[in-house]
This record gives sequence, C-alpha cells and structure tokens, in this order.
Amino acid sequence: MDTPTGLQAHLLKAVQNLAYDNLQTLERARHAGHASPPPEVLAHLGISDRSREQLENVGLAVGVPKAWIDYARAAGERGTRWKPGQVMLGSGQVQRSELTAALGREVRDLQDMAGFAAASTRRGELDSDGVARFRRVMGMTWQRLGAVAHALSLSEEERHQVWQRGPQHWSTAVAEQIRDYSDQQLAVRWNEVAGCDFTAVAMPVIVLQAAGIAHDDIAAQMPVSPDHMVELVVDALTTADHSGPSAPITDPARAPEAAGINAAIEAAGLTGELPTALGPAEGATQSEPATASADVDHSHEP
Repeated sequence: MDTPTGLQAHLLKAVQNLAYDNLQTLERARHAGHASPPPEVLAHLGISDRSREQLENVGLAVGVPKAWIDYARAAGERGTRWKPGQVMLGSGQVQRSELTAALGREVRDLQDMAGFAAASTRRGELDSDGVARFRRVMGMTWQRLGAVAHALSLSEEERHQVWQRGPQHWSTAVAEQIRDYSDQQLAVRWNEVAGCDFTAVAMPVIVLQAAGIAHDDIAAQMPVSPDHMVELVVDALTTADHSGPSAPITDPARAPEAAGINAAIEAAGLTGELPTALGPAEGATQSEPATASADVDHSHEP
C-alpha cells in the first residue's frame, strides 16, 4: 500500500468526489419521482463527467498510477467520498520518460492551437464570441500544461525536448503544416477548440492551484504566452507567403461561465479551497509586445 502525495491526493479526491456527486444527483432525481433524469440533471451530469475525465487525464500526466485513478472513480460511484489520508494499493511509481513524452504530445497540440488561431485570423473576420471562447480555452490549456510541467519539475533539457518539433522552430513547423489548410478545415479545428466545455477544461487548473501550484510556477515553465505563440505563427506564415502582417487576436468581453465552474468545484469537494487566481487564464493570454523576429526558424526552442 502507498499514500498519495499531496498533489496526487488533490486530484484523486476531486475524481472520487465528482463520481460520488453524480451518484447522489441521480438518486435525488429518482427520489423526486423522475423515471429518467430531466434535462438540467443530464446537463449537470455531463459537466461533472467531462470535468472528472479531464482530472483523470491530468492525474495520469503528473504520474498518478491509472489503478489509483480507477479505484478512486469506482469508490465514488459506489457511494464513498474521499477521506483524508486514504491509501492506495500498489506502487506510485510511473516511468518519467512516459510522462515527458505525453507532455510533449500535449504541448504540440497547444502549438497546433496557436496555428489554427494564427491562420484563422489571417483569413477573415471572426465573431467576437468565438474568439473569446477560443482564447479562454487556449489560455486555460496553457496553464494546465505549465502546471503539469511544474509538477514534473522539468529540467531545461526536458523542456527543450517537450517544445521542439524537429529541426525547425516549432512555429515554422506549425506554419508549414497548416498553411495549405482549406477554410473549411480551419473552421472545423477552430470550432473544436472554441466549442470545448470550459468548465471541464478549467477544473484541472483549479485543482492544481488548490494543491499549491501558483501562477508564477506555471509561467516559469511556459517559455511564451498564448498570444505570443499566435504571433510567432503569424510571423512564420507571413515569412512563408510574403503577405502582409495580420492583426493579432483581440480580447472581447468574457462570457459568464462561473455558475458551471462553481458547481463542479463544490461537487469535487474543493469548497473553500478555490485559489484566488483563476483569472490567470486570461492574464496569461494578454498580448505581449511583439518581439518575434520575422525569421522565426531559430536553432533552439521555443
């Protein structure tokens, strides 16, 4: 048997309590006489499930054994809330090479996200609501990956390996990958990001911050901000096709999503532990001065 670390315990607690909350929600609906859950209950269950899945993925990313995650989820589904000091069967050791390789794949997804934003903004007007949703998801994804990198205590060389994308600078590689995308292909990828459930995307960051990972810890692991990532790909696309520069993504008003997030936080058993800095998802995406050179094919990352 083994005792999870503080960070692991926070993630396992949230997984178990979200599963438990869904069980209780279904039982309350049955006791209220519903033969099947009404739409609002189904919506609550969906948000909770998506949040739990995101937390499980982050748990795997920081080295929580899958068997522990499966056990915590099953315990919640059986009607047991997380208890402080809960121990787990088996060793808590996971191969570090597997964790850094998985983080590298997720960083490349974030780089692709920057590419979709850069290419889409160059090709025409985007509705402000869609831009706001895309930026929030990208900003929160950036925070999540920075928190995972901090939890793994990446070395400088590991960070280089995570961010690199072959012999080219990552932004040049992304620009070459997406420059021939059709408008329809770009729209599909844009809508995939903008249409994500923001509550589910935000939950891992909330839990990781509640476990003690501060925004400064996150920023220290991420070489460039989300907006600067987009600018780098814009520069790479401009260099590739010799077109004029495009305007960066703007920052429209933020749509209200607090109710869903607060409900998920309460269900996860994090009431009273909410960090004061959920806002860095937006602070992290505020535009920086454009310092990127037109020649972005540097010899090192990022």
